[in-house]
Amino acid sequence: MKSIIILSLLLFCSCLCARGLDYRLFQYPVEDAKKSASSVYPVFMAYIVGENKENRIPGVEATHIDIIKKKYRVKIMNEFRLYDHSEMGIDEKILLERYCTRYNRQLVNSLGL
Repeated sequence: MKSIIILSLLLFCSCLCARGLDYRLFQYPVEDAKKSASSVYPVFMAYIVGENKENRIPGVEATHIDIIKKKYRVKIMNEFRLYDHSEMGIDEKILLERYCTRYNRQLVNSLGL
């Protein structure tokens, strides 16, 4: 019985690793943004979408995007997409959009932009 449970857990973990996203990173966007705002180098979150691999920074007004790109760092949450040419699933898009939006809005509020 133990071997079946261990085998199923290993199979589940390998499926998550093969997918490319680390779901542990997407649990607490507000708390992560507050930690980033209190650090020396705040980091905004973005993700790659589309055929030409554009960065999308959700939750930020268009007037702030230039300031963010010049003054702050931007981390791409799904950078494995630079090398992977498969289609992004709807669940991955929703997860990335939701996390990045909540994170970036909290960071903008914490920094006073």
